[in-house]
Amino acid sequence: MYSLDDYGGMIADAVRMGPYVAAIEAAVRPGSVVVDLGSGPGFFALIACRAGARRVYAIDLGEIVQFGRHFARANGFTDRIEFLKGDSRHIHLPERADVIISDIRGALPFYGHSILSLEDARQRFLREGGTLVPQRDTLYAAIVESKKSYDEIQSPWQSSVRPDLSAALPYVLNGIHSAHFTSEQLVAEPRAWCVVDYMESPSIQAAATLHFQAKRSGTAHGVALWFDTKLFENIGFSCAPGGPKTIYGHTFLPWLEPVTISARQEIQVDLHADLVGGDYIWRWETRIYEERKDQVVQHFQQSTLESAQFSLQWLRRHAADFVPVLSEAGEAECWLLEAMDGNAPLQEIAQAAAQRFPKVFPRLEEAFRRASELAEKFSQ
Repeated sequence: MYSLDDYGGMIADAVRMGPYVAAIEAAVRPGSVVVDLGSGPGFFALIACRAGARRVYAIDLGEIVQFGRHFARANGFTDRIEFLKGDSRHIHLPERADVIISDIRGALPFYGHSILSLEDARQRFLREGGTLVPQRDTLYAAIVESKKSYDEIQSPWQSSVRPDLSAALPYVLNGIHSAHFTSEQLVAEPRAWCVVDYMESPSIQAAATLHFQAKRSGTAHGVALWFDTKLFENIGFSCAPGGPKTIYGHTFLPWLEPVTISARQEIQVDLHADLVGGDYIWRWETRIYEERKDQVVQHFQQSTLESAQFSLQWLRRHAADFVPVLSEAGEAECWLLEAMDGNAPLQEIAQAAAQRFPKVFPRLEEAFRRASELAEKFSQ
């Protein structure tokens, strides 16, 4: 969850904030009903009220949504903003919205369940003819030269000081990393990879084969990714290399080794993002062709699945034919949930749990902490 300091950084990002404010002011009309999805302390909700919204439903998973009441009171909007804590997919609103505002991306729109949450909100919260902010994101990819970013990934595992840590290299080089690139670091012109159209049931997956031709010679280190956004009508912003830094930065998919590239050399990248459970699996397969010839001189097959640390026990427990049996800790949690029947306070439930499951809760404080966590997550 984000802190107030984190939200301060988001508010201070002029590349992002200026267009968002302009888009909200253009989309929200006097009397509009608005949903601020992933609202944090409710900054977008305040802008919507200032633009004339009659009612704003500010929804967030974190407790910081409660802090928004301070801002609502200070700005005179207490009677117009309703703050709701929880997963928006489990929340029901008494009316449909004219506008849904959100920024629940990570560095890229393919982040956790953000697209699923937005699509659920569009279907259940938005009235016919309503609009979203943002409306569409376009993702781009380019071949990048960045020795600094590459060294930051691999150098900790290449130390000449014993012990030998080089076994980690295949794992970290199959990971997805954050970086900031300049336009001068792009070895080839960017290619549009995919479009996420939030107004039209966007796909939660993406896949495309991208063809690049080096515009100069250099040493290439991998693939850079970023997005441009259309917030509302002609209002938006770009996260492309060469512009001012944003909170999103750029995403870096490194190759297994740096490659010397000549001008006009052909490079093909098959790029995939697939939602598996609660996280995205990224795959990038790269073919670098011999200059002026149809012959592959470098071939990398990479996936963030290779960087995941899965034990045999973990894999067995996630197999389709696995038959689970609750552990004592699982039985303790089931008992705690069943005990929350509206008849007993948390202290009493925790005392009974500590007595019933002494191996799971050797101290009363541990039983109370777990009971509090479950109550915070599941109680009404």
